[in-house]
Amino acid sequence: MDALRGATSVSELSGNSRPRAAAFIEDSHGMVADSSFELLLVEDNSADAGLIQAHLRVGMKGVEVVRVDRLSTAVDALATGRFSVVLLDLNLPDCSGVETFHRLAAKCNGTPIVVLSGMEDAETAIEAVGAGADDYVQKTHYDAQTLARSVRFAMERSTRRITERELINARSELAAAQRIQDSMYPGRPPEICGLDIASGIRSAGIGCGDYYDFIQLQDGRHLVAIGDVSGHGMASAIVMAETRACLHTLTDVKSQPSAMLSAMNRLIYASTSDEMFVTLLLVIYDPKNSTFEYFNAGHPGWVMRKHGPQQLTTHQLPIGLIAELDYSQSDTFRMATDDILVIPTDGIAETPSGSEMFGNQRLLSCISDNRHHSAAKIVENLFTAAMTYAESDVPADDMTVVVMKAE
Repeated sequence: MDALRGATSVSELSGNSRPRAAAFIEDSHGMVADSSFELLLVEDNSADAGLIQAHLRVGMKGVEVVRVDRLSTAVDALATGRFSVVLLDLNLPDCSGVETFHRLAAKCNGTPIVVLSGMEDAETAIEAVGAGADDYVQKTHYDAQTLARSVRFAMERSTRRITERELINARSELAAAQRIQDSMYPGRPPEICGLDIASGIRSAGIGCGDYYDFIQLQDGRHLVAIGDVSGHGMASAIVMAETRACLHTLTDVKSQPSAMLSAMNRLIYASTSDEMFVTLLLVIYDPKNSTFEYFNAGHPGWVMRKHGPQQLTTHQLPIGLIAELDYSQSDTFRMATDDILVIPTDGIAETPSGSEMFGNQRLLSCISDNRHHSAAKIVENLFTAAMTYAESDVPADDMTVVVMKAE
């Protein structure tokens, strides 16, 4: 940084402060007020530099101007990371024309640049703007307000660019997280003799708090799990992923669903905040005797029989609310031909339309009206009915359903 020692400046080049974005307010006299920031003036003509500095002091409050007269010195100055904006003369002793802009822009790390030009190189300045400069000012046609507005415009454009990049990066990261979560859901339902099985999920946005799964147990039985984490979005999606990880781990080491639920409850309670909980329903189908056994931690479910719906009993509170709970209670049932087990998350029943909701009654009526269809068609028609009711293509909450139809 030895080249900086010869810099002519309103403030000395020292320290290693970071550039600051200024907040601008224009007063009744046209003066632009802002929080303090540093501006790098790259100008080899002392008379022009003095006039520019004078205009900046009049037009902008809080600006500290550092002047250098060589491109090489400007590159070293920008490396300190101090400057919020650059005023750049294109014709310098060590470089001239639009090449001056290109060489500085390659080293400025996104710092906004306003090009200074005379009458004879106005076209070159316009070319520099086309190449990425934020603005240009003609030395023969400017005053304090014009210069201040140009500096403000350049800094505001830079702030917008930074914000846009951050949004793009955030969206990219969220999209990657969504792809990871999507891979956690089953690719297709299991093929079980005597059962037509289908499932569907629609997320309210990036990150889904609904969970469903199909797991074949070591003894040949089939476990169906469906859960709903409180809330929705990324926080719920993280708890959903933890719930899935717990269940998959526990199915390898514990054979009893009641023990799985008790262990999951302790783990979720210990690792989440007070307001987070998970409703969860585990259904175990034994193909040897065509019997369903279920353990219900606060989650809705029905068996649609020919004479009407039979609601599954809730045995215990959702997991994660209280550290120690007994999840040993269960019930069993069988299904006759064309009976339908439907397990939704509450996002379907709570689909809003004005001040009313879709509700469980409409949900069950839709299942009943479509009972002659395949399980996949029932799922499709249920989602269509809910979204038609809401008059929207995007659900207000995550919606998931598992349908199992006896053949």
